[in-house]
Amino acid sequence: MSDEDVAALAAASRIQHFGKGDQLVSVGEVPTAVTLLVSGVARGYYIDAAGKDATDCIAWRPGEVLTPAAGLQTPSPVFFEAVSAIDVLMIDMKCVIDLLETSLGLNRLYNLLLLRSWDYHWAIKRVVSQCKAKDRYLWFLKEFPGVVDIVPGRHIATFLGMTPVTLSRLRSALRAEED
Repeated sequence: MSDEDVAALAAASRIQHFGKGDQLVSVGEVPTAVTLLVSGVARGYYIDAAGKDATDCIAWRPGEVLTPAAGLQTPSPVFFEAVSAIDVLMIDMKCVIDLLETSLGLNRLYNLLLLRSWDYHWAIKRVVSQCKAKDRYLWFLKEFPGVVDIVPGRHIATFLGMTPVTLSRLRSALRAEED
């Protein structure tokens, strides 16, 4: 990416703080910024057919994209909320879209971020659809170190495709194995 592109993105960027429980984007809302996590933990979730929220993704690594759809002008298919206090870098969407028209470097970065997101979501789908509940939870502990101490169990449970009761029993069984 050229120095001019970086300068344009920097000029169109701001750091914003969200408190625990604050909503970054709602279902149906067209985002006005590309949002990157700086610190903290956020989650994407939707409301299922039974009217309960189900966690679709958890972001905890600095630099993770919190923009909910690959199409930058697409209405959000999920809600995004801060699970802990978070800081995010928000880059004006119009600036990003305009630069994507001319910047090969930004296009390469955008494609890389899309591929990472695609790989992340498919990894989750594979684990949830192919692994037993215990293996899903152990995978979560390995892939999301420390997040278990921040994200409520009910959100982890829906993220892993199990009930909170199943997750609680798994945790108890794993603690008993350690003793």
